[in-house]
Amino acid sequence: MPHPTQIVSALADPARLALYARVVHAGSDGVPAEEARAGGSRERKRLARLADAGLVREDGDRVVADPAVFATALEEHRPIDRDPVDSLFHGGRLTALPARRELRRGVFERVTGRFFAPGVKYTEKQVNAALLSCCDDPSSMHRHLVDEGYLTRNDEGSVYRVPGA
Repeated sequence: MPHPTQIVSALADPARLALYARVVHAGSDGVPAEEARAGGSRERKRLARLADAGLVREDGDRVVADPAVFATALEEHRPIDRDPVDSLFHGGRLTALPARRELRRGVFERVTGRFFAPGVKYTEKQVNAALLSCCDDPSSMHRHLVDEGYLTRNDEGSVYRVPGA
């Protein structure tokens, strides 16, 4: 089955699009194959490109549209389910802190895992510098990570670390 981009590419040419429109407009009977090929080698190439993309097919002496190609291509080329946290980052930077607790936790886990290693002690300056590289409000993120237990700090508030390490 063709990839959706192959289908779109086949329809991107105005002459192929016009040919496809003629076939679709003819309904389930299609158009006579001779008529679809009339116009020489260019028209035959256009028809072949539409057929390669699965948009039309020859049915005896007729050329008919195959509308199922769209649904089939989308189903077969459905994107792999992505981690919803991925959509909250653009270019490695957090674009929004979600309201949903489950997603917020995912963001906090991602940030903690990306910037802080278990067993390593960090100063407040190091924590803020790391967070500045991924979000516009590092102080707020810093507070969230501590409040939610992703980072702990010593009693003086000068040393931070990933808990359990």
